Amino acid sequence: MREKGVMAMIYNGCEAAVKIAMLNGLWILFTVCGGIVLGWAPSTAAMFTVVRKWLFGYTDLPLFKTFYQTYKKEFAKANGIGLILAAAGYILFVNYQFFHIREDLFSIMISYTTLLVGLAYAMVLIYIFPLYVHFELPFSRYFSQAVLIGLLRPLTTAGMAAAGGLVVCVLITVPGLIPFYGVSLFALVFMFITHRCFMRLEA
Repeated sequence: MREKGVMAMIYNGCEAAVKIAMLNGLWILFTVCGGIVLGWAPSTAAMFTVVRKWLFGYTDLPLFKTFYQTYKKEFAKANGIGLILAAAGYILFVNYQFFHIREDLFSIMISYTTLLVGLAYAMVLIYIFPLYVHFELPFSRYFSQAVLIGLLRPLTTAGMAAAGGLVVCVLITVPGLIPFYGVSLFALVFMFITHRCFMRLEA
């Protein structure tokens, strides 16, 4: 019985590893199909949708079909989020690069303000796609709710940051994993943590 249990665990672990790698491959494929700029956001939404379904116990869902249907359905709305995130990140980066090299008081204040806004931006980055696939909200509220939850749930936010940092360390240590798990691992970790948080909020 013990041997069967161990073999079952090994089999289930290998099956899960293959599915996570396939999900990462689908993310890369559909990101490229969307020309990267218009592909990464709907691919990310589709990936988080799949992971969320896994967490609800739908582990045998048709992976390609679910991913593709979500990609098509959410293409326009997810790209709205993606383009806003890209534009905001670019503005923050350029703004900080311009002001932090200057030594006058105004530039220093702008630099620190940009860093504070950058923290809010980081909260949006880690929460917005889990929020997007879990809740039906007006478009603009995804951004405000991401910051709000990030501030109201500091332990969850810190846990996500720490888990994300651990994933980065693993991928840097074993770079051969990046083509297979470079994005899907982040989705798995972030969705797992936020799923528990959202369940408590709904309760």
